Amino acid sequence: MALNLNLTGNNTLSPTVKAYYDRRLIEEMKPKLVHYTYAQKRPMPRNGGKTVSFRKWTPFAAITSPLTEGVVPDGQDLSMTEVTTSVSGYGGYVSISDLLDLTAVDPVVSDSIVLMADQGALSVDNIIREVLHKGTNVMYAGGKSHRYELTASNKLTSADIRKAARLLKKNRAPQVMRGGKGYYVAIVGPDTVYDLQDDTTWQDVGKYQEAEQIFSGEIGRLYGVIVVETPEAKTFAGQVIAAGALTATAAASSAYTAGTKVLTLQQTMTAAEAAALVGKDIVVEISDSSAYTDTVTAASGTALTLKNGYTGTATDLNGKTVYGAAAGKSGASVASTLVVGRDAYGVVDIEGCGNARSIVKPAGSGGTSDPLEQISTVGWKVDAFAASILQQSWMIRIEHGFSA
Repeated sequence: MALNLNLTGNNTLSPTVKAYYDRRLIEEMKPKLVHYTYAQKRPMPRNGGKTVSFRKWTPFAAITSPLTEGVVPDGQDLSMTEVTTSVSGYGGYVSISDLLDLTAVDPVVSDSIVLMADQGALSVDNIIREVLHKGTNVMYAGGKSHRYELTASNKLTSADIRKAARLLKKNRAPQVMRGGKGYYVAIVGPDTVYDLQDDTTWQDVGKYQEAEQIFSGEIGRLYGVIVVETPEAKTFAGQVIAAGALTATAAASSAYTAGTKVLTLQQTMTAAEAAALVGKDIVVEISDSSAYTDTVTAASGTALTLKNGYTGTATDLNGKTVYGAAAGKSGASVASTLVVGRDAYGVVDIEGCGNARSIVKPAGSGGTSDPLEQISTVGWKVDAFAASILQQSWMIRIEHGFSA
């Protein structure tokens, strides 16, 4: 039994119904596109190739020399750099059987559009998030110098946000304008919000002094920085080292062989654990204030072959804790808070030109692939998408611990 979808004579959706589903898809996606919201958006022209260009203007320096009476000064040239990146298509779909459509109580297609919109927004926002975390501007909470030094107690504080805002101001990062006022935007996760709300200087939305339009997901502001929450904020999770644990112990004696650059662990690694370590950075915690990092080039059994090799006394590493450098101390998870200014990064516009769209295929439209008209599909597709950092100095990420 085919779905009743206001079909045309050739068993396709009517333009009115298709427009409705496209509009429904975008409406459901928008509130979840937090990383997308604060980007410079560029349209993707049809038949324009597989690349998109973002504009990056070079700010002017201050003029400190006075004008000379009657003399026209030299003009200035606009300087614009184009940041070009390749685009790719993304999409997914779900199949609906005729029996499900016949027996379901809820409107299956409409509900499927909502589910597809959720997946589409999740996909787009994750793509942007990963690009932004390739940024080179980073600070660490608690006065730490590296991610692998962070513990759960090194939480994000109002002082960290204040410091990030100061840096963006010094870098002349333009602000996001709202109601005639300029703000920077901090993108945080639920764990960070939980800790931040204990801060005595926190100002949540309910305590705003004046009525003001707020952004989707906005939960408060600090020092001219609007704080927006999303469950898709980045978290760096610890990596299993050996015996299924986030940490291992270097062998008590002869743990490190200087001549061969081999570090021996007490625990036996599985083949999968060994393979997962190759190419990754590890940390050997020599003391509370000293650590040694290196890259694993090969791993077998209890032995890790290192890239550079320890240059100190080999016995310094014996019996010490070993963990991955991609997360916090002893494998603790680390949260990331992005603080951004306007036009710090760019994305391809998914709202204009039908770039993001729903695709509904009624039963019977599949030809010989659906000979008994049993299967309908509902999907989402972004025809062309990409994200790129435009100004490294106009954004910063704060890496920090969080409460369990």
